[in-house]
Amino acid sequence: MDELERSIGDLVVANRILAKEDVVDAYGHVSIRHPNKPDPYLLSRSLSPGFVTREDIIEFKLDGTPVSDTRPA
Repeated sequence: MDELERSIGDLVVANRILAKEDVVDAYGHVSIRHPNKPDPYLLSRSLSPGFVTREDIIEFKLDGTPVSDTRPA
């Protein structure tokens, strides 16, 4: 498993843990910097943190626009 895949998995787990512990609610979010690039970050699409899966993670530019993803952020 490469560093990006590991980071995506960690982000999914972080979303689930923080939702379970009531740290974030349906409107909260967790993001991380891309592990291999200095500027992009990873964030789930618009979804309650308790339901986030690997497929929901989107790469974003610093200005908030998705990189190569047409799903609603």
